[in-house]
Amino acid sequence: MKKVYNNFGRAALLLLWLALPQGLLAQERVVSGLVKDEAGGTLPGVNVLIKGTSTGTATDADGKFQIPVGSDQAVLVFSFIGYTTSEVTVGAQASVSISMQLDTKTLTEVVVTGYASQEKKDITGSVGVVKAKDLLAFPAANAESLLQGRMAGVSVVTSGDPNGLPSVRIRGFNSFGNNSPLYIVDGVPTYNISWLNP
Repeated sequence: MKKVYNNFGRAALLLLWLALPQGLLAQERVVSGLVKDEAGGTLPGVNVLIKGTSTGTATDADGKFQIPVGSDQAVLVFSFIGYTTSEVTVGAQASVSISMQLDTKTLTEVVVTGYASQEKKDITGSVGVVKAKDLLAFPAANAESLLQGRMAGVSVVTSGDPNGLPSVRIRGFNSFGNNSPLYIVDGVPTYNISWLNP
């Protein structure tokens, strides 16, 4: 019996000894870097993520970042609004420098408002879009209720009366002046869409 325990103890020590180098090799190292735009200026707030993981960080005010990586095969994914997403394999590098390119596709998107068509980059106000498939995702008694929770800055509040219509307000209920939305239905401006079939 004592011999069996001795053999078991030796086997456990052998497995521990074999696993030790693996643990030492898998230690993380910190990779630093700098993110610039096309003109050579630094980009603050760029998201830096290790592909396939939830480990990430963002660049500071000077466009610099530091992130721990577990292996040389790690791929860093850089994303920023208005720029194309870039990927860089870390390899043996201790420092990564990248120049991000403008995403011309998003800059030339055309937004159709109630009054005109404009390129997205030329719009000075806030524009929100609710897709028809999102509106059809759940049933509602009226068209105003379909907008609830679908767009930032739009509040839809009901009185609780089954026959009452909800109040729709833009930028909250305490905004100065009239904050009721103007709807454009088939090119016709209106302040009331209660007659629309949801």
